[in-house]
Amino acid sequence: MYLENIIEKQFWKENILIAHFNHKFRKESNNEEKFLKNYFKKKWIQFVSESYNWNDFRESTLRKYRYDFFKKVGWWKNHLYLWHNLTDRIETTILNISRWTWLKWFLNMKEIDKKNKIIRPLLNLSKKEIQKLCDKNNIPYFIDKTNFDNNISKRNLIRNEIFPLFEQLWWDFVKNFNTIYQQIETILPNFNIEKYLIKLNDNFYKLILPNKNLDYFVRELFDYFWWYNFRKWVIQEIINYIKYSKWWWFKRYKDLYFLKKSNQIYVWFKIDVIEIWQKIKEL
Repeated sequence: MYLENIIEKQFWKENILIAHFNHKFRKESNNEEKFLKNYFKKKWIQFVSESYNWNDFRESTLRKYRYDFFKKVGWWKNHLYLWHNLTDRIETTILNISRWTWLKWFLNMKEIDKKNKIIRPLLNLSKKEIQKLCDKNNIPYFIDKTNFDNNISKRNLIRNEIFPLFEQLWWDFVKNFNTIYQQIETILPNFNIEKYLIKLNDNFYKLILPNKNLDYFVRELFDYFWWYNFRKWVIQEIINYIKYSKWWWFKRYKDLYFLKKSNQIYVWFKIDVIEIWQKIKEL
């Protein structure tokens, strides 16, 4: 609730909406939801909540339903303030570099994400720092006991086994990570993918290929279409497709479609197959 405490100092209460998604993974979650509802009612701040009613508790699945809920309550019309902190960011970095090798995934979160209207005011504070500030200012908070169970997720393994090893090396290692984040953000290319996309219709684009950094371009392309579950081999396959495929060649990756015609690359996103062939005829 420290996040709400910061936001309350910046905006009128009637312009704040607290959106709480109850994962229902713990017995305490329903009581916590009731507490939050009463807490914000006393403060005259709007509060809405939704519960998760499925048995798939994978982190990626929970994230999808959580963000769907945020969209439902008006995320795209306003700015979404998220609770992510520096500790969360480092956990995600370690998780990402164990699976991918790309600087952008090392950085993962942004403090200000203009494209998606997301702001993370706590991204420069560690979880321990936030807890100390809550204790100092009498701000209530909950401790999720499932975070201490390494069998639940790889993130918990990082949190409970790898973090202590870093702390043995240097007690304030989280600040060192933050310095690295800031340095990388200054050297990463300021790559605006929208400059290379000519919108021909809804979800239908013509690509302008860059003269260099094709690997980076393709990764940014996938990122732009909000399709994160790609693998390294998919990236390489798309690069080979762009470079070497024949004049007429059609390729699909889940909801993302590519067509090469006379050395022009077209891309579709979430379009019915029949509609795709109609658009191909128009080219």
